[in-house]
Amino acid sequence: MKARFVATFLLIVVSAAAQSPHSRDALQQSLGFEDQTGPTLTGWHPNPPGSVTIDDQITHSGHHSIRLQRTDQTPGSFSVITGSLPIDFRGSTIELRGHLRLQDVTDFAGLWLRQDFDDQILSVDNMQARQVKGTRDWAQYRVTLPVNPKAQRLYFGVLVSGTGTLWADDLELLVDGKPIALAPAAPLQPSLPADHEFDSGSRIAPPNLSPLQTSNLVTLARVWGFLKYHHPTVTSGRRDWDYDLFRILPAVLAAPDR
Repeated sequence: MKARFVATFLLIVVSAAAQSPHSRDALQQSLGFEDQTGPTLTGWHPNPPGSVTIDDQITHSGHHSIRLQRTDQTPGSFSVITGSLPIDFRGSTIELRGHLRLQDVTDFAGLWLRQDFDDQILSVDNMQARQVKGTRDWAQYRVTLPVNPKAQRLYFGVLVSGTGTLWADDLELLVDGKPIALAPAAPLQPSLPADHEFDSGSRIAPPNLSPLQTSNLVTLARVWGFLKYHHPTVTSGRRDWDYDLFRILPAVLAAPDR
């Protein structure tokens, strides 16, 4: 059960990455949900969407809180909201604080933090081990992770598993005890030496392609094209991905099988 929960959690968070971007400077209003103008949550990725709404009746402070409500008919095993940020800052510790209110939660509820490298989990805390459940009045909770020097992206949010209702309000995202917007920027990674190997041409003569070679080139194009627009080392310009394609093409064309 726990392994399935983690696998589903990973898929949801990865799918949310492009849909719920935050900037460090503009984050504070989103963390307090005071930038919401209607019942549909904006600026975050909710899943499943029908189980997450803005509440203007039950709040810890201000005019809005977020409500995650699950019944026996709610799809999946948990409901979650996800925000994300690039880890473009320096620090030792990341902390997410927030006030939670529970009503009849059967499994657990909590805040959560994750650090990823190339869509692989480096560290995560979702409060599952604390077993916060049942009915509880507003109280502040927190999750903390040491900053992993390899991490590229931070994910964060609120979740409830099982059935029941969870309200969340007044979230704070801190680095070394200060608002994340104040965290010093990470130094830019040094550029690699200029790549001039194929300045005069690819040195690859187009062959008469066999069906196997055509199939292998299609696979190569899909992988190469995906990484060209999504891998941070490539999108930052620190690798000449066109020249890397020329380097690998002879081996792909000579491959004896798939």
